[in-house]
Amino acid sequence: MVDNNITGYNSRTPKLVLLSLLFDADVLTPEDILPTKEPIDPKYVRVRTLRANPKEVTYTDTATGEVTTYDSVYKAKKTRKRSNAKK
Repeated sequence: MVDNNITGYNSRTPKLVLLSLLFDADVLTPEDILPTKEPIDPKYVRVRTLRANPKEVTYTDTATGEVTTYDSVYKAKKTRKRSNAKK
């Protein structure tokens, strides 16, 4: 601030006021402050969609013919993992 001859602030000046002073002095531009969005990996988008919008899963045991329905893929995996660990 001293290097750019900006006055009218002290240690208790809010950030917004400091930013406006820097904008007025052409030290900062909005691009300097706004975050840039990085591209999202398509695999992550698919997983995020699966978690946000779960689909019902039906599991049929071929040996016994037992049909079990789960609310989501994650619950099915969790339950199947537990049942396989008990065997």
